[in-house]
Amino acid sequence: MRPLIPTLSMQVTYQCNIECKHCGPYCGPREYEWMTFDEMKDLITQAGELGAFNVVFTGGEPSLLKDKLISLLRFIKTETPIKSTRIVTNGKWATTYDRAYGILKEWQEAGLDELNVSCGEYHQEFVPMSNIVNAFKAGRALNYQTVLLAGEFLKEGCGKYTPQMFKDAIGENLLSPDLMSPYVSECHGLSRGAAMNYGRGKDFLKVEELFYQDEEKIPSLCGDVFTAITVHPNGNTTACCGIMVREESLLNIGNWREQRLKPMLEEANQDVTLNWIRYLGLRDMKKWLQEKDPSLKFRDKYINICDLCAELVYNPRCQELLNKYGHERTADIIANKVAMDATVYQPGEFSYVQAANQAKTTEG
Repeated sequence: MRPLIPTLSMQVTYQCNIECKHCGPYCGPREYEWMTFDEMKDLITQAGELGAFNVVFTGGEPSLLKDKLISLLRFIKTETPIKSTRIVTNGKWATTYDRAYGILKEWQEAGLDELNVSCGEYHQEFVPMSNIVNAFKAGRALNYQTVLLAGEFLKEGCGKYTPQMFKDAIGENLLSPDLMSPYVSECHGLSRGAAMNYGRGKDFLKVEELFYQDEEKIPSLCGDVFTAITVHPNGNTTACCGIMVREESLLNIGNWREQRLKPMLEEANQDVTLNWIRYLGLRDMKKWLQEKDPSLKFRDKYINICDLCAELVYNPRCQELLNKYGHERTADIIANKVAMDATVYQPGEFSYVQAANQAKTTEG
């Protein structure tokens, strides 16, 4: 059986030591909303009981947890069945290589396995690129399982920073994770994401600077739904890894301060819209919505799948139609769900290393 929470993404705070112009959840130095230490421990405990194998610390800036981060990592490592932990950080703390090495070594000894360093057009307004290099190289030297630069860029020719600049600064040809072999047990590279005009970004980013693609090139099925959930410092819980904005949407499945995760997730797993996104896809949903209400006007180009999703799930008219008539697609959703889930591996029973060893055995 698939665990109710494969990955728990914890947006521990809206506070951040920088204030990027493109920030979806409006994080910054003047935001003061946090989860308490006891709340974080309780959420982690619940996730472990529901089968989670990964906890991600994000924000805001999760390194602002300081000693609490060390305590939480040790708690996960020694008192829960959770196997893996990750931090998504802006790397401002990596002012020198030695300092980056010391901080990452302390985190690693406490139980941290994966390091994601956000970078790109708007992060580097506040964080020197040398910090990113220090964090990446120190993580590699410490043999972190994952050291990934998570870049967010503008359309080519529109920004100050490009993926190649980070590759040149690191001195390596950093591959994107989707270009790596599935039979590797470590991931060291650069993801080339695109900045989006949501949250604070809607007031700063210009449409002509954003990287739009034809809808046909955008994935339609979202595998993040039910695979990762995000708990937010304001109590919201979303059914994917997306943390674009704080507003209500059809991705919100409840409030973790008012309800335990298990009943919330059991109910969410029966939600028509969420299952539609995962098993029939967003293009199918968009087409259905246009047929239901021809007055709805949608774009034909999107930045990525999250942009396509946001256009639907944050639209009040779409919300109304999906809530009232979405059940009409239940039979097709169930049929696709049965077919797709029958072929999905169980995360707790699979690893890249095991797969590689099995392949070698077969070849021998």
